[in-house]
Amino acid sequence: MIIVLGEVMLDKYTYGKVERINPEAPVPILNVVEERYTLGGAGNVANNISSLNHDVFLISILNHDEFGKCIEELCNENNIKYCFVSDGRPTIVKHRFVAMGYNQQLLRVDYEKIYPINDNLAKKILEVIKNLNGESKILIISDYAKGLITEELMDGIKKEFKGKILVDPKPKNIEFYKDVYLIKPNLKEASQILGREIENKNNELEKAGLELVDKYNSNFVITRSEKGATLITLDGDIFHIPTEVKEVHDVSGAGDTFIAVLGYALDKGYDLVDAVKLANKASSIVVGKVGTATVSLDELFGEE
Repeated sequence: MIIVLGEVMLDKYTYGKVERINPEAPVPILNVVEERYTLGGAGNVANNISSLNHDVFLISILNHDEFGKCIEELCNENNIKYCFVSDGRPTIVKHRFVAMGYNQQLLRVDYEKIYPINDNLAKKILEVIKNLNGESKILIISDYAKGLITEELMDGIKKEFKGKILVDPKPKNIEFYKDVYLIKPNLKEASQILGREIENKNNELEKAGLELVDKYNSNFVITRSEKGATLITLDGDIFHIPTEVKEVHDVSGAGDTFIAVLGYALDKGYDLVDAVKLANKASSIVVGKVGTATVSLDELFGEE
């Protein structure tokens, strides 16, 4: 079983037709045809693991409001075990309005309140992780910098969890993650962490990656969009892993798929290089889909 810890979100999609401009203001009028809900954030990571028929346990913060109940229903439908804690803040919702026929996102509306969780919630989360120690060898941190992951919580997790910790980080929290097994920023995030722009070139990635590994004492995977990913290990080995160029429809959630499949592969006994290769393949599949999507076993292994 893989544990996923991070901010779960509800991705709400409102699809409609645009046939005229609003006479009140120069904006399109969307005539609503359909509404759809999917798991976002850490929920998308958990959903990607579940879609591979692998056991997953999601830990997050959630309100028992209308949207929170929707997330619980989606978890139940997708065979995701979960433990949600609450401090009263509203459930995070990202509401996207999409023009059908064009697959064009017109607007995104976010519902969220951002502040660190309190000590009581952190203790509850640590207790849950401690109790799952015997059942899980992989813990994925899906950090969206909304307040769930704190330095104190991460210090406790490093002491309590006995397996591998994989982190999809936000640069502002990078100091929390020293000494974990692996950190996976994208190119932009890696640039923000180092405080300088990193060009999407192999030699630039090698220099930056070695610097990151040395500073944070972790293996690093830097994802590079159409150029694939670069793995830099604690031993100083470097692997540039290309991706198959596919038509890109939507990049939202591709990072979630990458870290999910990376955790899945490691839990299945893959070595780190092969695990990164499989994760890279999975993310190249999912960007060809519209909206927050997952990858299936058939898609991942059907061509092999």
